[in-house]
Amino acid sequence: MFSRRTFLSAAAGSLAAPRVTSAAQAPQKTALYANVGADLTRYDIDVAGAELIKRETVTLPAGVQYAWPHASRRYLYVASSSSASGYGKAGTDHHVTAFKIDPATGALSPHGKPIPLPTRPIHMSTDIPSENILVAFNNPSALRVYRINKDFTPGEEVTQPGPIDAGIFAHQVRVTPNNRQVILVTRGNEGTPAKAEDRAR
Repeated sequence: MFSRRTFLSAAAGSLAAPRVTSAAQAPQKTALYANVGADLTRYDIDVAGAELIKRETVTLPAGVQYAWPHASRRYLYVASSSSASGYGKAGTDHHVTAFKIDPATGALSPHGKPIPLPTRPIHMSTDIPSENILVAFNNPSALRVYRINKDFTPGEEVTQPGPIDAGIFAHQVRVTPNNRQVILVTRGNEGTPAKAEDRAR
């Protein structure tokens, strides 16, 4: 059975994959990406046969946390971390890695070098034109923005004019359709007999 994280990685990958149509308007081809740990595998989808056909696998620097496509659908950005989920054991390897998507097959190939992140990324997305990558971190709760270089590789962090109140346990970050506002959803923590609830925002 798919875990939530595996499903979300697969769903993001299917959004990123190009749809290939011949001049004769053959049926569209869609690739799906799913991960187990640090391995991200491409599958072809055989709709008529109701089958997933396993193709090549790329390996990230650590366990895949989330993936998000560039607006052009030609690149895929993947966040990875060696930390356990939630408030589990903290690792030391956290990155965003770019892959180029083959327009004919959906195959992934590394594009530039991964950029390091300070802690485990729980979610990521880009702004509407894919000029910046937004990364949400849960522990400690934070939001950081990284430039996308002209060659589509992930770049330097964008310095913010002031501190960001990231609430308790950031969980998802998205940009509004007009590209003017960022929404950071936080989970909070359930109360216990010994500690009051940390409210979500």
